[in-house]
Amino acid sequence: MESLQTLSLGDRRIVAAWAADCAERVLGQFEAHAPDDPRPRDAIARTRAFARGELDVADEIRRRFVGGGAAREVKVPAAVAAARAAGQAAAVA
Repeated sequence: MESLQTLSLGDRRIVAAWAADCAERVLGQFEAHAPDDPRPRDAIARTRAFARGELDVADEIRRRFVGGGAAREVKVPAAVAAARAAGQAAAVA
């Protein structure tokens, strides 16, 4: 069953690029507290790949919570928010 989207695929790719830019701006807040956890950075990289048309929407839908899941493993509010931003960026797909 297909979901109804209010944005075209092209528009979602534009929003994904913007969301990746936003998440990347705060990524250092997460990495300062969890430097060995690549999930948020990977989520941002996948979001950029989606924006470039290199990744399939269905695959990204299945993986959308991976980056944000890192938020459960840090305690500093800014680091939690940065991990969530990466997860939300990936969810744009």
